[in-house]
Amino acid sequence: MKVMGRRRDRSSEAVVVVSLTGLAIVLPFARSAVLLATGGIAAVVLATIAMVRRMPAAGSIGLLLVAFLALGVTGLRPKRLLFGLAVVVYVMAASRLPWLREVAPWRRVWSCNLRQGAVGAAVGLVAGLALWVWYEQRPEQLADIIDLTSDWSIWTLSSLGVIAAVVNAVVEEAVYRGIVQDSLERVLRPGVTALVLQAAVFAALHFPSGILQGFAGVGLAFSYGLVLGLLRRRSGGLAVPVIAHTVTDLVIVGVVLARFVA
Repeated sequence: MKVMGRRRDRSSEAVVVVSLTGLAIVLPFARSAVLLATGGIAAVVLATIAMVRRMPAAGSIGLLLVAFLALGVTGLRPKRLLFGLAVVVYVMAASRLPWLREVAPWRRVWSCNLRQGAVGAAVGLVAGLALWVWYEQRPEQLADIIDLTSDWSIWTLSSLGVIAAVVNAVVEEAVYRGIVQDSLERVLRPGVTALVLQAAVFAALHFPSGILQGFAGVGLAFSYGLVLGLLRRRSGGLAVPVIAHTVTDLVIVGVVLARFVA
């Protein structure tokens, strides 16, 4: 009876996790206030169920999604700020709820050897060079960054760019390849479905804003998310995808610096 009960609990959590993941994928594409409101209410209901029933995987994704949506309603911008604050909300909740820490990617963050680190750096460099070509064809996608930094000195831009690249990589990998992927694999088992869903969430948030915009940008982000998810799974930790993501972001910083100097 206990085994059957655990299976039912696992199945119930899987339904909630997949539903919340689906909302995270769909809501960035919504252009109707009614659809956004309906999706937001559904996310709150599902997250509440997950928290009340102490579902670690569903609770983690639900808490992040609801925090992001709630902060978005306040009108705070840019998206990176909302994302970072949502992570702060999650960390604060996880620090007080031991059962929520069962999905805790930072416990395995440094699972990496020299060969894996080199592979991560190589993947990041290839992705970064691909993005360089992408931006040569679509310079308007860097217009906001160029305008924001137009009055900065090259030393300010360089130093802040490096810091931003590292922080962005650590935060995004902790969320997507950490919390989201760990949550999906906890209820769906490591496989293609979990890998595809975490990449889809990663890609969807690049549609309305970010450095890869539009449907073509979503496709690139999705492919990159798959590769980072594979690195996460093969290495067993977050260090390798963080290295790859950091190198890619540093190449983007290089693109901005090149345009700045020009």
